[in-house]
Amino acid sequence: MERYRVEAGVPQGSLVSPILFAFYTSGLIKWVEENVSDAQQLSIVDGLGWVATGSDVYHVVSIIERCAARSIQWGSRRGLQFDTAMTEAALSTHRRGHRKHLRPKLSAMIRIGSGVIRVKTQATRRLGVGMDPHLTFKEQHNRCMKKARAAEARLRTLTTTYGIVPESVRAVQVACVQAVSLYGSELWWDPKEAGRRDDLQLLLNRQARSILGALPTTPCCALQRESGLTPTPVVLDSRQQRFTARVADACTGKLKEFHRNPSSSALTCTVVKEEHENG
Repeated sequence: MERYRVEAGVPQGSLVSPILFAFYTSGLIKWVEENVSDAQQLSIVDGLGWVATGSDVYHVVSIIERCAARSIQWGSRRGLQFDTAMTEAALSTHRRGHRKHLRPKLSAMIRIGSGVIRVKTQATRRLGVGMDPHLTFKEQHNRCMKKARAAEARLRTLTTTYGIVPESVRAVQVACVQAVSLYGSELWWDPKEAGRRDDLQLLLNRQARSILGALPTTPCCALQRESGLTPTPVVLDSRQQRFTARVADACTGKLKEFHRNPSSSALTCTVVKEEHENG
């Protein structure tokens, strides 16, 4: 392999930056996972992250601190420095109490190099999805619904002013309102939870009235039938099933790749690891 001297960098925000970052840190990911067996790497574009699971908060914190120490050690050998001020830490649990004072406390601090990072108590956004510490996705749902209602109100004003045909109004409503309100619903949708389903159904009824120009007293069944909008439970079930199928297909593909080449780093998710260990 030939070596070249590089005397200039790339512009801020360049599309090449995340690609170069992935090349440069590929060795770091493998090295840390080999030395810290309880951790898994999770990167998004040009961000590097570590995921750990444990029986309690202190166990998880100790794993992340070891990942940070190994990362700093690897970077110091290659002239790479990590910005502690840009580092975030989030802790999540499915364990909940019926009362607020019974919920497990998730406040903790993680030592990274010479600094200390405090675990966030608010929801952390990843790819536009807000994940709160107790994984209720309540903040995510409320934020999406607020945006969707505002978009629906603006579209209703435009369609009534300019007299757009119902077919075009329906297409715009689905693209600009329904897509916003359902963003991330694959993670939180549960058929037993009626509150969020009812919120979405009320929004769907408003969309149907905007499409047809119907009165508020129009029966909901007639609104859905004539507007061509799919009922909320059906949409939510369909989105969740498609998401599950994509995840299962991705994991199956990685498992096949691992069987073809056992030395590869194809095992990147817990599902694949469990499937491989169980034969």
